Amino acid sequence: MDLAKILEKVDVERLYQHVLNLEYERHPLNSPEKLREAADYIYTELESYGVPVRMQEFPVDGFPDTFLNVEGWIGDKDAPCAAIMNHYDTVINTPGANDNAAAVAVTLECARILAQEKDVPPVRFLSFSLEEGNPAIESRIQNSARQLGLMDEQGRYTCYQVPKMMEEHGALVEAAFDYGRSGKTYGQAIAKATAQLADKLPESVFKHLKAIEAAYEGVTTWPGQASHLGAWAWADEALKLGKQIVFGICLDEIGRVHLEEGCQSLPETLTWEMLRTYKVDTERRIGDWALVIAGAAEMLGQVFCGHCERESVDLPYGYFHIPMDYQQAAREMPQAMGSDFTAFWQAGIPWLFVFDSAGWRKPYRGHTMADTIDRLDFDQIARICKATLATLVDPALK
Repeated sequence: MDLAKILEKVDVERLYQHVLNLEYERHPLNSPEKLREAADYIYTELESYGVPVRMQEFPVDGFPDTFLNVEGWIGDKDAPCAAIMNHYDTVINTPGANDNAAAVAVTLECARILAQEKDVPPVRFLSFSLEEGNPAIESRIQNSARQLGLMDEQGRYTCYQVPKMMEEHGALVEAAFDYGRSGKTYGQAIAKATAQLADKLPESVFKHLKAIEAAYEGVTTWPGQASHLGAWAWADEALKLGKQIVFGICLDEIGRVHLEEGCQSLPETLTWEMLRTYKVDTERRIGDWALVIAGAAEMLGQVFCGHCERESVDLPYGYFHIPMDYQQAAREMPQAMGSDFTAFWQAGIPWLFVFDSAGWRKPYRGHTMADTIDRLDFDQIARICKATLATLVDPALK
């Protein structure tokens, strides 16, 4: 296997075309046909590379429709293998270029390149649905908002003050929920936040918040119940079937680069001193690097970072290792459970999470109508693709 030649095959134009082809709302309630169209696109692309591919259909409790994960593989599908994963759904009213078409593009490009090779280890290519939310819960919330006149048929708030109040309420909910560490349900956290704002809420908003409270009653953990449903459905099936996953690389919200001084911050749980960095300007706080987080198996993060520093890759990064199993992290660092890797974490599978730091890089355009292709840096995406490719086939991780 000639890794240098493999990395040379990364085609930035192909990455761009994938994002261009997927830049539209892919939402289970507002645009279910587009959500299916995206799954079909991923399936067709993998199939065109000669990659065996399947759709995994899975249900959601309390919702009439089923949803699709797309799974492709190279090599012996029964052998221990690496996996690269992304989600292909979006939140409502967003074109989803950064979140998460760019990660889909990298997954497809890795599949295209590795399918041409004859001596690479087995790899699975996983694209999940319903990372962003639970449609059964969201349907109840949307119906309430529309019945009370707070939301139109396109899912937009009908009054400027409503989203402002919802934002204030959301901050209080996060503080009250504490990511489940207190043992309270999300519904109970909503009730506490609503009580704190009761005196300033219009009657219609108060009624809507009570409906949201009811929708979330019983939700005690975010991953697998309120979000990341596709990944958890896949991991549950994989364990039952005895699929052996050596490690998984999760890509989500990659490719936003901002060069303005001071645009970059960190999550509350991190400090700059806690990060291992490569070509990161920690003094000027420039946002031109990838945030790389590894679970309990630190070697995976070390290998990925080593490939980032290859001359042919040269991907600036900030790296952080979380030396905890899923249950410990759920108690002590639940804010880290931000994407589909949580399903692997819970199953005890080593994982790596690569993203552009999301809301800690300003101006943040995720989950908005501004999440468009023109705001992505495709040279950065290509670098992430190369580092991911090199890690997927690294013999040290077999």
